[in-house]
This record gives sequence, C-alpha cells and structure tokens, in this order.
Amino acid sequence: MPREWKILLVDDQDYTRQLLRNLLMSVAPEPKLVQRRYSFLQASTAAQATYAFNLYRPDLVFLDIDLPDGNGLELLHQLKEHRKDCFIVMVSGVSTLDNVKSAISEGAASFIVKPFNGDKIFAVMQLFDKFIEEQSLAKKML
Repeated sequence: MPREWKILLVDDQDYTRQLLRNLLMSVAPEPKLVQRRYSFLQASTAAQATYAFNLYRPDLVFLDIDLPDGNGLELLHQLKEHRKDCFIVMVSGVSTLDNVKSAISEGAASFIVKPFNGDKIFAVMQLFDKFIEEQSLAKKML
C-alpha cells in the first residue's frame, strides 16, 4: 500500500484552505506527478499550525504569511528549526520582494502569490516530487 503524505494547510481564511485542498486533489492524478495518497490537516492560526506540525509531522506545509496570532515567516523559521526536511510553501497576497527573499532565506521551498490557480499548485507539486526523490536517493546513499 502506498504511503499517505500529510499536508498541512495554514491560512486564516477557510475559503483559502478549501481552495488549496481542492486544487491539490485536482492535480494529484496528473500523469507527470508521482501518484500519491494525501491526508489533509488544517490550521487557521500560528498556534494551531504549531500544534498540528508537532503532533502530525506533515510532509508538506502551505503556510500563509499573515496569521491572526503571528507572522508566517517567523513560524516558518520555527518549523524549519524543528524539521529541516519538511517541504514548506509560503502563501501570501502580498508578494513584496522582502517577503519572497525572507521566505526563501528561511528555508521555504517555494512562494505562491494569492490568488493562486491549478497551474501554480501543479508546479509546486512537481517541486515536491523532485524534493522527495532527492531525499530518497540521499537515504539510499547512507
């Protein structure tokens, strides 16, 4: 039975979390992507995200920058301190150069600007496939 990949969706807007989930499910069967099974976790605050991250250890996180109880960039830093191997994608409606630079320097694998679409999600999932493949090869070499 194939592994189930855990995805944590962090955004204060329920609509955005549902849209992300739906887009992820719509691109999952793409032939260019590795076929996977997903389970989804959701959080609307930094506190909920931290709790879910520590408890469930997701493989992939979509993290909004603007959260009601904290800054997603600071949360990114904390999450990467705990698990450098987690694939984290920053999501924001504010794509300033500072936000993008900060996100990448803190270890984000990608940055998606709202509003996003299936093509952007597909591109992120291709990066995730490559990331998983590289991790698998690295483990085999050990």
